[in-house]
Amino acid sequence: MHLRLLSCMNWLVPAALAWCLCLMAVAEKQVLGEDGLMLIQAKRVYTMTGDVLQPGSVLVSDGKISLVGSDLQATDEMQVLQVDTLLPGLVDAYSRAGLAGGISELSREVTPELNTLRSIDWRSRQFREVASEGTTCVNVVPGTDNVVAGFSCVVKTAGAVEQRVLDPRTGLVVSVCSDPVSRNRSRSRPDSIFVRQPTNRMGVVWILRSRLKLASGSPPSGLSKRDAEVHRILRGVQEGQHRVFGVSRADFDIRSLLNIGAEFGFASVVFGGDEAYRMADELAAQGTFVVYTALTTEGPLGAEGTELRWNVPGKLHDAGVAFCLAGGRLLEQARFAARFGLDRSVALQAVTSIPAKLLQVDGRVGSIASGLDADLVALNGDPLEFTTAIEWVMIDGKVIPN
Repeated sequence: MHLRLLSCMNWLVPAALAWCLCLMAVAEKQVLGEDGLMLIQAKRVYTMTGDVLQPGSVLVSDGKISLVGSDLQATDEMQVLQVDTLLPGLVDAYSRAGLAGGISELSREVTPELNTLRSIDWRSRQFREVASEGTTCVNVVPGTDNVVAGFSCVVKTAGAVEQRVLDPRTGLVVSVCSDPVSRNRSRSRPDSIFVRQPTNRMGVVWILRSRLKLASGSPPSGLSKRDAEVHRILRGVQEGQHRVFGVSRADFDIRSLLNIGAEFGFASVVFGGDEAYRMADELAAQGTFVVYTALTTEGPLGAEGTELRWNVPGKLHDAGVAFCLAGGRLLEQARFAARFGLDRSVALQAVTSIPAKLLQVDGRVGSIASGLDADLVALNGDPLEFTTAIEWVMIDGKVIPN
């Protein structure tokens, strides 16, 4: 008797488990909108292309936004989601999410051939964390422990791997700051790769200028394959083939970066910009874009002892400097920027449409318009209120599980 009961249990438990999994799969399919059309109805839709729609509706089909209107009507074949507020997915122009095996190539000070796309762990928990904050697209930037760090890439924070890459080589990242100095030393036995230059900011500038100067001429004979690639990339920078993202935080480093660009014929996007407020008029006159990453509640000083100010985004906007907010916790940054003086609409644009345009992926993400990817964020209230919470995040028409 006991043996028959045990045999029955051995059959029933797997069958019940399989049935539960089947029900879960069906429920998930209904929620994620994998089948047919999905209509999202909201009290407010921030399209970033014009006025806020109150109310607004967004029709999603095959991972794309099909229609956007004030009052689209649902049909029987549509799934309908009702939310309070709808935003486009947030775009972070400065992220380290997903980098595996270390964020910097430490064996050399100049590594323009490095491409972050080759180092990404697509299953990294960091992607899930930033997606839960409403960020659907990130510019993954290599670490800045060497002078020329390599190329960044733009990817989505979830979805099928083959669909997540929007740009494999966004821009070449260079460090005009104290970061490449932090590990190095020069007055000791040569028992480490860190007994080398640069050991101060002057050395950082010297290495960058000297390598660009070397690349401005014809490649010397006998170069190794790797050195020839370095020469080709740095020559391409001076010929306008590659964009340059320069990490500089202090005002004097920002000036050094801009002077090097003027000397070798390229314009840099400033990443960091802690003290950009000190030279806002100069940045505006030169048309320099700032990816501002210093909006934080952690103290009055930045990573390099830079002096931080709460209202820098507002000051940059008033001076006419093009900028976006970046570096994680984008919705929180937009809220603080608005609280301390930045126009509300600009604060939201600074984490959506503006970084998308900077990264040249605005034809896919950053706003809510027909033909764009269905990357959306649903909230239960005003997006710039600190009490408002994210209800769900959608990437390519599918709600990402929390």
